[in-house]
Amino acid sequence: MARLVRSLSTCLVVVFLAGSVPAWAVDGVATDAPSEKREARFAGEVTVTATGEAADPADLPVPVTVVDREEIEDSGADTVADLLRQVPGVTVMRSGAEGTVTSVFTRGTGSNHTLVLFDGVRLNSPYFGGYDFSQLVTAGVERIEIVRGPYSALWGADAVGGVVDVVPRRGGNGIGAEIALEGGGDGWARAEGTVSWGDGRTDVLVSGFHREADQGLPNSDFSTDQWLLDAGYSWGRGSRVALVVQDLSAEVEIPFTGASPTPNRHQSSDQTVFALPLTLGLSQRWSVELVASHVDRGFSFRDPDDPWGFTASDTDADTDSLRAVSHHHLGDSDLSWGLEWRSDTVDDRSVFGTNLDGRETNTSSLFVQDVWTASKAVTVIVGVRWDDADEWGSELSPRLAVGWRFARGWRLDAGYGEAFRQPSVGELYFPYSGNPDLDAERSSSWEVGLVRSCERYGIDWRLSLFDTSIDDMIQFDYAAYRFGNVGEADITGAELGFGKRFGKDLRLEAAVTWLDTEDGDGNDLLRRPGLSGSLTLAGRFLPRLRGDLTLRYVGARDDIDPVTFDRVRTGGFATADLAVAWRIAESLDLTLRVINLADRAYEEVLGYLAPGRRFVAGLRWGL
Repeated sequence: MARLVRSLSTCLVVVFLAGSVPAWAVDGVATDAPSEKREARFAGEVTVTATGEAADPADLPVPVTVVDREEIEDSGADTVADLLRQVPGVTVMRSGAEGTVTSVFTRGTGSNHTLVLFDGVRLNSPYFGGYDFSQLVTAGVERIEIVRGPYSALWGADAVGGVVDVVPRRGGNGIGAEIALEGGGDGWARAEGTVSWGDGRTDVLVSGFHREADQGLPNSDFSTDQWLLDAGYSWGRGSRVALVVQDLSAEVEIPFTGASPTPNRHQSSDQTVFALPLTLGLSQRWSVELVASHVDRGFSFRDPDDPWGFTASDTDADTDSLRAVSHHHLGDSDLSWGLEWRSDTVDDRSVFGTNLDGRETNTSSLFVQDVWTASKAVTVIVGVRWDDADEWGSELSPRLAVGWRFARGWRLDAGYGEAFRQPSVGELYFPYSGNPDLDAERSSSWEVGLVRSCERYGIDWRLSLFDTSIDDMIQFDYAAYRFGNVGEADITGAELGFGKRFGKDLRLEAAVTWLDTEDGDGNDLLRRPGLSGSLTLAGRFLPRLRGDLTLRYVGARDDIDPVTFDRVRTGGFATADLAVAWRIAESLDLTLRVINLADRAYEEVLGYLAPGRRFVAGLRWGL
């Protein structure tokens, strides 16, 4: 009860501040003149992730952020993680310099509680769960969709805190080409190139990306490369068949671990996604989606100077999946139902022998969802999904969200959902520590939200108060010396997205997140700050000048000392980044980025110092 009282008090304070400050930002782009139907423009023009098919986020009673292509270009960000730092409810923690392990915590849940998709294809590793965001780049990306809250009813395992879906670009009409080059301190170099073509039916886009830097320390170089292909053919009533291929690889040198230098430690990773999406528009009211995909993941680690002797490991983790969905538009109701099948396979070898040899889990799923609108005043989303696997059991995941437009420009949202994370292949079968009797982690979440859209002043905001309980969390049980369902967590929080657009080209955006977390022992959850937020001014400042200035704050949080392994409290920090693009000729921009503008010394993860100030300059050309 005390936690709930504190939460409601914080909620009231945030509402008061929202009404007092007329020009803060929204988690997305506001329209120039929002209509009554749109209520609040917290996102881009379309989201697929929130309901499984294209919808206007402003019409949905769920928190959605869409980072569109314009925002990506204004920010100059090279990774998806850098853009997620500006999203309400999302915390990003990187272990030092660029290229190192980067984790995302959505609404205070764990780093393996956010489902990551690439054009709807699951990227989370089946080995030990989670996803390393350090290797997910922005090249060739059309938009990034972030939905917060429990989404297992639609997307299955791992969507406990939310879903991040990276949507690639497609070729348009005619021929298009873009090139971007930049270089800067610490040997930073980045190159991107995109070529596209389309004739109304056929569309093709090919994108290439490379970045590298030496981080100013011995054995600290890193590099990332990506190739992306999206080719499709369209016909009839919205029918399209496509081929999507993404090949992503990274090389990272590791200069130290804890307080000890590691002059020859390094790792490499690669990810290849093959997807064949097919959409059939059978009538104006009926369409069918089929997506077959394969994801190939590889990871290698080497350290010839390890105290235990030469250390090496190699892991291959593959996923095959098939998803089929039928969409029916029945008056005020949009009904979707479908099935999904997925097979995860892991091979793992090290100098100590074979750990996993083709171990796999197979999951079959059925789901149904309805989005219903009554008299344009009430919108209801209701859905349920059943997932079943011989290796770990079955889960039933319900979800309900309701939005009520109770006055002009005002909407009240409420929702409840249950979600789960299935045991990973490593947690089930890794030698000695694996436990084949593991159950899935389970969560229950509720939230209430207040949405406001003021057309007169071009201001939009959304305030959400949420609470999540997670049971049967999978942790290493030292008493049994293997993994067990021995953990639990309670999370209460509030998030605010508030924004204003000045004219058509300039926007001010802000995000504030407050969290109160607790594990089964009464401790704060690690690396979840109690208070965090960002403030961004972006868009066109002058006729020839576009840019993005972002201020970010991350509050105090608990972490683990990498030397003593004791739990410690770390202080908060504030930092700023600047990106500008000056149009010097037709279709040619001179770009400048200043990372860590104030040259602040800070650590997102304790023991791993973030890079100091870096200047990066380049050219960007587009046809």
